[in-house]
Amino acid sequence: MADHRSHPRRPAMLSPDAADAIVGDVDPAEGAALAHTSAWALLGVGDEEFGPEAVTRLRATITDEGVDVVSYMWSRSPEFTLPGALWRLWLLSEWHRRDTALVDRRFAEGVAALQGSGQEGPLTCDPPALVIGEVDALLRGERTEDDLERVIASAARIMRVLAAGETHGAAWILDPADPLAHPVTTRAKALLRTAEELDRAAVLAASGTLD
Repeated sequence: MADHRSHPRRPAMLSPDAADAIVGDVDPAEGAALAHTSAWALLGVGDEEFGPEAVTRLRATITDEGVDVVSYMWSRSPEFTLPGALWRLWLLSEWHRRDTALVDRRFAEGVAALQGSGQEGPLTCDPPALVIGEVDALLRGERTEDDLERVIASAARIMRVLAAGETHGAAWILDPADPLAHPVTTRAKALLRTAEELDRAAVLAASGTLD
């Protein structure tokens, strides 16, 4: 796949110099541009203004310093955009990293609930560790645009299983003081609604229209 991408629906990207200043405060307009720049650079994709060398530098920064360097900028992006999808994947990854045992218990409970109700489709998904491993590889810059649909769809399936458990249901983060508290994680039926958003993002990724 080519390293340059021109997409009419995509917001204007930052200049390489602006993207080099990836750490620090930016105004909202620059933040929106940087969210898209960093998201696409993570996949090794640039455009006419942001060439291969600039993409390589930015990707190396994210890889070396961790995706946390830019993830907070993704948090402001709509769910139907690439940075918006990456933000939801990052939240899932961080939750699993921090509360692995809880996520595994909720997954097992969700599987049991779905089996008891006779629903078999969601049970074809891989266990959390495998799915999160692919999510983490994507967030480390080790995957490409060709992997987006598969990784996003797998994450959506996991979240649907997690939402099926009887103990917690589709709730995600309940404590507003939790470091992972965000409108995405604290809303009603957060896991299910996030799964639906990721499903939509996966469809867009499959058609090459996820911006």
